[in-house]
Amino acid sequence: MPRPVSIAFILVFVLVANLSTLALPAASQEKLVRSLYVSGLQDYELGNYKEALKKLRKAMALSEGVKFNAFERSQGLLTLAETLRSLGHYEEAEKTFNESIKYANQAGFRKNITLSRVYNNLGVLYFENSDFPKAEAAWKESEKISFDIKYLPTNNLARLYLKWGKLAEAEEYLAKAKKFATGLLNNKDITQPYYYYNLATYNKLKGNFDEAEQNYKKAIAGIQKLVTENHLYYTIVLMGLSELYIDQSRFEEAEKEIRTIVKTRENALGDENPLVAEAYVLLANVLADEGKYNEAREFAGKAIELNNRIFEGGDNLFVAKAKHAFANIRRQEGQYAEAEKLLNESLITVKRILGADHLEVADIERDLASLKLDQSQYREAETLFQSASNTVESKTGPDHPKRAELALDLGNLYLREGLYDKAEVQFLKSLKLSKDVLGETSRATARSARKLGELYVKLGKSDDAISQLTVACNIDKSIFGEASPPVAADLMALAGAYDSAGQSEKSKELLAQANQIKQKFSGGGANVNMPQLTVPLAFASNDARPVRDKWALVIGISNFKDPSINLKFAAKDATDFGNFLVTSEKFKEDHVKTLTDQEATRENIVAMLGDKWLGKNAREDDLIVVYVSSHGSHSQEDAGGVNFLVAHDTDKNSLLATGIPMQWLSKMISEQVKSNRVVLILDVCHSGAAAQGGKALNRIAGLTPDAFKIGSGQMVLCSSMAEQVSWESKEYENSVFTRRLIEALRVNNDKTTLLDAYNRLKVLVESEVLRDRSNLQTPVLWNEKWVGNDPMLAVDTATDTSH
Repeated sequence: MPRPVSIAFILVFVLVANLSTLALPAASQEKLVRSLYVSGLQDYELGNYKEALKKLRKAMALSEGVKFNAFERSQGLLTLAETLRSLGHYEEAEKTFNESIKYANQAGFRKNITLSRVYNNLGVLYFENSDFPKAEAAWKESEKISFDIKYLPTNNLARLYLKWGKLAEAEEYLAKAKKFATGLLNNKDITQPYYYYNLATYNKLKGNFDEAEQNYKKAIAGIQKLVTENHLYYTIVLMGLSELYIDQSRFEEAEKEIRTIVKTRENALGDENPLVAEAYVLLANVLADEGKYNEAREFAGKAIELNNRIFEGGDNLFVAKAKHAFANIRRQEGQYAEAEKLLNESLITVKRILGADHLEVADIERDLASLKLDQSQYREAETLFQSASNTVESKTGPDHPKRAELALDLGNLYLREGLYDKAEVQFLKSLKLSKDVLGETSRATARSARKLGELYVKLGKSDDAISQLTVACNIDKSIFGEASPPVAADLMALAGAYDSAGQSEKSKELLAQANQIKQKFSGGGANVNMPQLTVPLAFASNDARPVRDKWALVIGISNFKDPSINLKFAAKDATDFGNFLVTSEKFKEDHVKTLTDQEATRENIVAMLGDKWLGKNAREDDLIVVYVSSHGSHSQEDAGGVNFLVAHDTDKNSLLATGIPMQWLSKMISEQVKSNRVVLILDVCHSGAAAQGGKALNRIAGLTPDAFKIGSGQMVLCSSMAEQVSWESKEYENSVFTRRLIEALRVNNDKTTLLDAYNRLKVLVESEVLRDRSNLQTPVLWNEKWVGNDPMLAVDTATDTSH
């Protein structure tokens, strides 16, 4: 969150103005104190807080031998306290603010000049520590006694109530701030831009993104009238706009604005300032959102290094925040052990400095919970989500959006576990909060209703499912229009609910409507039908020999030798799928080999398929799973129309020499792995994803069953049809296909067959991609001479049952 506008830098101008009123002694010691004080103020104004603190401490120490009056001492202590606050020395800053208050109360008729400012800045300290009641009390006191800066506590209180989740109070203070903003002097100070900044934050909270963007831009225009674009005020407002873009998944626009923030702060503050490190963290986060992990790691590392240098390796809040950002990047790359270590280090520091019930602690606990959930460590995840939820509920007002978000988190956790009663409680809670806070027709309300409807489908409560899914559909119609992709996705979900209720005619009617909408969008050539196989499966049930053993080779590449083709979640997809096979599908841990990033070279993949691991261990009657999440290339005419799988060290300009031919992959497996029960899962895009978030190098002719040449006893599940894009999610850190595949493989718990999973998977993937990408992605399933029944990945093996 950005620092409240007008706080971090306004004090400088206030203090400079008051400096002329100080009656310093005429002795040489007076000159030294004056010199140190002025120099410290200049450093503070430039953001050189560390240098400012040294000079101000020395000035205060020297002033002990000089006779200052109470007003002068209160002013000096106020300057020192604000510098301490800016460096995160909160305990000492609070004591110094209180010292300033003591002297100000002895300053006669001038006492309120200092007191109004001390309370205003003391409120900032409490605000940054999420001690909202104390911040409220301080700012209300400042508001009561101010006569020249009343607009500051008024806007600060509006900002406080927005973050606190008290919308009624926020609206009251926004109305007050508006009166200041439209006054005669509104173009001569930050009153007007601060009001528009808060109004934009309010709009964003309510889900009115267009209005929020307009008001952030008004705030920027107002700031530009007062200061240049090189001023730090400009970066604060720009930060709000960039966060709005991130909320809308407009990552490229957010990156552009944050790079401006980085450049401006570097130019203004140099390379020894925590505000520069804060900008590096912002940039690292958005780069990670875009899948630019190499650069994201670089800036997160720079933030840690810079803060360590500023604070001389001390354990402090700024380093903790940088570690938190770095940890989330490593989590998105599937590097769970390193991510957990960094998150725990950050958590310990934040708890020590801010206390165990701070909102910053809740944010870290929420990310730790998500990491545990990625690894199917459900109880640990539940404990952390619940702790975060308890903190948010104890520290925020009833309108805070994080309450609904954490209820959804817990609901999704219970849904993955199959604890449907608990999931229902959380989804109902999220729905009520969304309605109460954001209204009956908000996107958040639609999302909560949709999750509840999907749960009711699983529970067989068809009427309830139809009711909730209809609510979601109607909201989407009002927001996106009757013929929009999200509405097509809603119609598909409703069709499934009606079909489950035995109303097949209504289901067909809704699917026809979805088909009509879908035809207008990319990938719309494929029919939207209830799930069915592209190529019918032929199961030889009379030859259903028991599965002797199970093996899996799992491959995922996010970071390539050529960073220009990096993906966001492919390595994490592989890590999560490998963990899922062990924790849910009864694969032995040492029977699952996972290769990610640098491990997944062309040579190593071929070796692991062969005599280095899989070919050496697998036997006839074993069930083999080979999973790949990476780029797929278009067909190469000079290689006989072959499509290529892109390994870590593949040269995109020399696929024939450095890629792995997909059409030869099945032949390679047949020759190396002596089993006629092989499931090959390809989370790649064969047609090519020209748009950000897709998984291919370009958009040309795609892979088809005929071209693939599936081997005997092989089943192939592909993430998309030819000419479609396989998309990475906008909602969670996985590809849509892999996350939904994991869900679908549990549709009948451990009795789920691959065909059962595919039937569910097709609807889940098509619906989500239509809603989020305005595209169609249809998974396909092919097979050739499969031996045995429709396979279950969770099947018990003969080696298990023999013990």
